[in-house]
Amino acid sequence: MRPDVAATMKKGTTAPIYIMYGEDAYSRGRNVDELVERLTSARGGADLNAFDAAESSVDDIASAVMTAPMFASARVVIVRRFEEMSTDDQARLIRTLAPGKRPADLRVPDETQVIIVSSSKTVPRKEVNAAGPHVAAFEFKPAYARDARAFVFERAKELEVRIDPDAASLLLELAGLDYVAISQELEKVVTYLGPSGRRIAVDDIRAAVGRSSSQTVFDFCDAVIDGNSTKALSALADLIRSERQVLAILGTLATKLRRVMEARVMLDGGSTQDEAATALVGGNPKVKWKEARTAAQASRLSQMQIAAMLSRIARADLDIKTGLMSESLAIEVLISDLCVRQKLQ
Repeated sequence: MRPDVAATMKKGTTAPIYIMYGEDAYSRGRNVDELVERLTSARGGADLNAFDAAESSVDDIASAVMTAPMFASARVVIVRRFEEMSTDDQARLIRTLAPGKRPADLRVPDETQVIIVSSSKTVPRKEVNAAGPHVAAFEFKPAYARDARAFVFERAKELEVRIDPDAASLLLELAGLDYVAISQELEKVVTYLGPSGRRIAVDDIRAAVGRSSSQTVFDFCDAVIDGNSTKALSALADLIRSERQVLAILGTLATKLRRVMEARVMLDGGSTQDEAATALVGGNPKVKWKEARTAAQASRLSQMQIAAMLSRIARADLDIKTGLMSESLAIEVLISDLCVRQKLQ
């Protein structure tokens, strides 16, 4: 559990209402699970009531929360998919449960604790602030590359295996910075290794993840960067069939483009393509073949062009998360836009 969340579990500091929100689904989910476990243990057991905010009204949820439990001494109410509620309804639910900071303002019974879960990166901040100590809100932000790399080794340790640094780098290329995707791919590799396998190498990643997730994601990224929309859409179809998440695919594409940007910066500084590729892999010849292509792609694009592509990916990501476009439409429009740009440049 994250330290700041765990701190609220100290005696006398448990919040009546928790809001666990943010785009890092893996960390958010794990912290919610641990929070539920600790809250129920602290109360010597409790009933669990779950609501789907997409299918439940504010009145239904509030009524259930404010009614004291009848058949148990304690209860934990979980409200999932809070992001599916309108912003007005989100604010109204918080106001209904805790309209102010005073102890008398709290409408949640002593026997009940509420956990609100949202994939959004925002909460009704005005209402949360007005509720004061009655609401504890924790954001789970997307990982940076360094954090994701550390997570690979931490997750491998949890699975009781060791992973070589080169294998970790390859895994991040395939899964992007999405913790859920990273964890799922690691679990696949552990299953592939079997009970006797305790160390993961690059070849294990390639073999266990398979073409549908590994080579195809490389094909997809390369096709988009090279402006080949036909190949990109074909690779995308394969990835969707293999149940890769669209947001994870976007994350992998963005990661690849950031590598291209690194190479472009080195080229602009006077490095050759070979020198840039060597620097990208830290001098490791085993994976230089991959970064040689990255350097070649960088030679055809300017820093401004790469930055524009990254900005366009960020917009597609936002369109999906805000519901402006469906996942399939957003990524297909993105592919079209990026590939057309390559042809016009």
